[in-house]
Amino acid sequence: MADDLHPIHALLAAADGTLEAQWAQVEALVERRFGREPTIESILFLIGVQERGRGFEPELEKDVKEALVMEGTYSVFETVGLYVHAGMEADGSWIWERATDLPPDLSPDDQHRLLRLAIIRYFDDLLDAAVS
Repeated sequence: MADDLHPIHALLAAADGTLEAQWAQVEALVERRFGREPTIESILFLIGVQERGRGFEPELEKDVKEALVMEGTYSVFETVGLYVHAGMEADGSWIWERATDLPPDLSPDDQHRLLRLAIIRYFDDLLDAAVS
């Protein structure tokens, strides 16, 4: 029954036709800005840096880089309703709380598509401006 479809499945189904074209726009936007082909991890790192509001800091420790990737991940998953801000740590990083569970039958391919879709949503305003 269509009404029983998990919101994440519905989101993925609705994005099927446009996901690849929009993902190519995100990659092109990041590549133009930074002069190299981005990976999902590098995009999440950049989003984490942006969300922390501190700008780029050279020579970060590995654990700080990993924390920034996670910050980026939570930030993009907020755009699809998976996480919400629940407060802030003393160091300025957000405390995240899961807003909804992923469907248990979500395949690894669907998880990858969901992450890309969430990144696209994060960049929606920039993509709209780039097209205008």
